[in-house]
Amino acid sequence: MYNSFQKRELEKPLFYHSSVAIRFELGESSMNTDELLYMNQVYKRSQVLFKEIFLPDDQLYVVWYSECTPGRKWEPTGVLKKYLKVKSLKNRLSAEKVLRDGVYFFKFVLRCSVKDIRITVMLVAIANQDMNIAPKLEYECYFLNIEKKIIYHMYDDRGLDIVANSAEILKPIYHKYNDWALSYDRNEIEDKLGL
Repeated sequence: MYNSFQKRELEKPLFYHSSVAIRFELGESSMNTDELLYMNQVYKRSQVLFKEIFLPDDQLYVVWYSECTPGRKWEPTGVLKKYLKVKSLKNRLSAEKVLRDGVYFFKFVLRCSVKDIRITVMLVAIANQDMNIAPKLEYECYFLNIEKKIIYHMYDDRGLDIVANSAEILKPIYHKYNDWALSYDRNEIEDKLGL
């Protein structure tokens, strides 16, 4: 599935493990920032960038990882079911145990179209994972557009990585949302895009 990206297993930080990538800042934090304003900015930016990559009819893979906890039984469909518009999609879900850096994880994969999932709610839940706000989706989650060869990974309210197999795919996104690029990594972003 990931061969077109010439990658090993997906792992964070995706930006640093990829040769062509952009890292975006979702929320501009400062001492004076109101939490509600901050989170609204996070939600808006994450959704705008998602829509730059995915159209409603696009096919995608939703891949998420959860660390294996001894003695804990996992219900793979339980995590995703509230985000599915089409409940029968849970039957397409695959699950496997993978070893990453000496730690076992459950890896779940679902192939569907963007319009089959409640993406806005899902992105909000990912953004909320480190905040004391519900809903929360406390899993490492990736969205892969195989046709366009782009991966979207929001790691939490602070930011997200977008990677591709070609800089030409990402350059228009970078130019359009240049102000949102993480300034700390700006030089590396521009090197990865050949700018």
